[in-house]
Amino acid sequence: MRRRRSTCLITSLVLACWTAPPAAGPSAAFAASADDTILAKQVDVGGGRVLYLTCSGPARPGRPTFILISGYHDSSDPWTQKDVLSLLPQATGPSVLPGLARTDRVCAYDRPGTLRYIDGLPLTNRSTPVAQPRTVEELVAELKALLTAAQMPGPYVLVCHSLGGLIGLFFAQIFPQDVRGIVFVDAFSPTIPMKMGRLWPLYLSVLNPSPERQPIASLKQAMSETVEMDISIEQVKRAPSLRSMPLAVLTKTEPFRISPGSLPPGLTLSDIDNSYNSAQGYLVDLAPTTPQVFATGSEHYIQLSQPDLVINAARLVIDRATSESK
Repeated sequence: MRRRRSTCLITSLVLACWTAPPAAGPSAAFAASADDTILAKQVDVGGGRVLYLTCSGPARPGRPTFILISGYHDSSDPWTQKDVLSLLPQATGPSVLPGLARTDRVCAYDRPGTLRYIDGLPLTNRSTPVAQPRTVEELVAELKALLTAAQMPGPYVLVCHSLGGLIGLFFAQIFPQDVRGIVFVDAFSPTIPMKMGRLWPLYLSVLNPSPERQPIASLKQAMSETVEMDISIEQVKRAPSLRSMPLAVLTKTEPFRISPGSLPPGLTLSDIDNSYNSAQGYLVDLAPTTPQVFATGSEHYIQLSQPDLVINAARLVIDRATSESK
């Protein structure tokens, strides 16, 4: 779920100078298009705030809308940036959002305080900054407000990367009538603290380091995304059980790109990888006949190294969800 992962991924591939899209004006409603045109707007969610939402693909009768939920510190860019794919020789494009949009309606959004995948890795200026830290309960309430304000009615199939898995799971627990399926893309499981045991506080210091230990300048800012992990995990555990729905779990096979020298004494990269991967079993067990696909050769960002795998898993889930609703 690493912010550090996104940093290492981009910087190690020699940061390219990508061009940011032009700023969009605020809108109270997000009009759905009938074709595959990519629409991007800042949606007014009240309280003087706007959230950036980008959607594409046909709205088909009887088919849910895909909602893409990014990982910790990530804007919507990992779902849309074809320029990132060009830096990964093994990637088979297109990116996940335009790929899914060939057949279905799909949307992604920027959480406040998240990173743009453009030169310098600045915080997004497309969504209004908010006070940090926050909890998964607040993040889910924010997503619900966005979808309501954008007039993007459910049901949805959620495609969730890393921390996005915790957000998507809680969203489906709190709003079961809105969700028909979930794709977990190397998602953060609420059982990771249990798997790590006494090492969890050490890993927590890696997830939420002090500002001076942040590897990216923009993440040193007070408004950069920070999540209260312990509180958020307890919120998920105390929420209603996930109702039966189609799921898919994609799991990396390669280790996180975390420099061993950046880890606190007593914590190794193997400790993190073993616990993270082992905790994926909880997500698989959430529903019967849930496929777990190991993305051979992929690290944490499977949607960048193997976007076609994510697209195919998402289509499997939406096809199952659509079949069940008939």
